[in-house]
Amino acid sequence: MRGGGKIMEFLKVIVPGKEGQDIDVLINKEKNGKVNEVLMLSRGNALVSVDLAGAEEKVVDLRNTTATNPRVEEIKA
Repeated sequence: MRGGGKIMEFLKVIVPGKEGQDIDVLINKEKNGKVNEVLMLSRGNALVSVDLAGAEEKVVDLRNTTATNPRVEEIKA
């Protein structure tokens, strides 16, 4: 990418059994979008979870994604 800009990556978080619910995605413990949406994030490692009691946390390495082919992560809650 020119001009020293950050390379952006794309992530979609799903929560099995919670389809259709309005659930916030947590990236590095901060709200950053909703489940089942494609999120745009900086390249590199991110701590991914959702705003539900007992939800697991995963460290995800975001690389080589596109808006039409995001990384899909399943979070158990």
